[in-house]
Amino acid sequence: MSSLCSVSRSGMVTARPLLAMVTRPATLSLVRGNVGRPTAVVSSSTATTLRLEFLRTKTYHPRGISKKKLDEMQTLVNAGPKNFGEKIYLWNHIQANYVLWSTTKELRSNKALRQVQFTGKKNTLLKIRKDYWRPMATVQFPLGEGEVGLSVYQKLVELKKRHELEWDDGGEEAQRLLNLTKVLRGRELNDQKGNSVADLAFVLGGGGKGNKVVKNHEEIKKWRVRMLKMEEEQGEKRQEEELDEEERKRKEREEVVNEEVRGEGVEAKEQVKEVEAKEEGKEEEAKEEKEEEEDEVEESRPLGEEPAKELHKVRVFWANELDHHFAESWPDNVEHVLGLPKEDWTLQDLDKLIANQERLVELHADLRAKKLAEREKKADKKARFAAKKAGEEQRFAPTPEGEIGWKSRPRAPKPFTGKAPKWAKEGL
Repeated sequence: MSSLCSVSRSGMVTARPLLAMVTRPATLSLVRGNVGRPTAVVSSSTATTLRLEFLRTKTYHPRGISKKKLDEMQTLVNAGPKNFGEKIYLWNHIQANYVLWSTTKELRSNKALRQVQFTGKKNTLLKIRKDYWRPMATVQFPLGEGEVGLSVYQKLVELKKRHELEWDDGGEEAQRLLNLTKVLRGRELNDQKGNSVADLAFVLGGGGKGNKVVKNHEEIKKWRVRMLKMEEEQGEKRQEEELDEEERKRKEREEVVNEEVRGEGVEAKEQVKEVEAKEEGKEEEAKEEKEEEEDEVEESRPLGEEPAKELHKVRVFWANELDHHFAESWPDNVEHVLGLPKEDWTLQDLDKLIANQERLVELHADLRAKKLAEREKKADKKARFAAKKAGEEQRFAPTPEGEIGWKSRPRAPKPFTGKAPKWAKEGL
């Protein structure tokens, strides 16, 4: 009997009517392009015997793009633009004074939310709304120095994280924050505007380990490594000299003891005393000589002093002229410019952004006023209800003896209803 299911060279499946329901899923999977995994096809050499044949096809790439092309595209994406890192953007929240650092002129929530730390329940930023954020400053580095910008960005993000998490290390400020409620403490920790500007001044001045704002940071690093090696060598040399001196003293003492044992008697004891006195004098002289040698080594070191820092020129654009005063001082390599760069934002865009945000602030103020009015109304209603309740309680309060009141007046007898009381009926 012929097979009930056959496969052509092109990969198409021809099914017999009796096994149409069995072979239909396999046929649809081939037609729709569900490839890359083994597809089961039912066939039979006889009417009673069935066997499974697995067909493997080529790997499928979306939209007909080859694997080589996909690898090239991924390489370009990983490399990034040529000027990546040459600009760093500082963003400020118009309502709570949150601060976020960014390497792009558009605030991306998936990157920005990584900088947000937990500062308390209902105080932590959960999402990024672009209408709440305003560009505060732009830091521009020389052309081709994107690596320097990324180094600065990394240090600024780390400092911001430390401000938010290491506030309880001690001091008056930590004690003041501990005395606040959770809500107020969270609000103060979220307000990192001043700290971020101070951190920017510190990092642009070459602060921090491995800061690439310093042009000769490699030279300074090598100098420090050589300095540490030289100090280690000097320490090892001093230790060896001390061990040699102790070994020499031990041998001299052994010789003196051996002479005493041989029967030298009183002369040996006197000799021991003389040796001990000489050793004490030698120790004092050795200490003085070591101190003099150390002073000479410090004065005439072959390495000289630490090389002076050579800093890259940096330009900082400020949206508000007063913001850069949060830092006590700025290094000489920083140039301040009022106004954000035009290639990033035009004046029309900034005016529109500021107008929308001012309108948003007004709406928030109106909502806050309405909430306060509702709270005052509820408090007034609650006070009136409490006063009314207190008056009713005062009405039924007991009166002292002799005072004329409603309780002191004799009650009127109840009117006779014409019915005999219960005790009269029972004959009591």
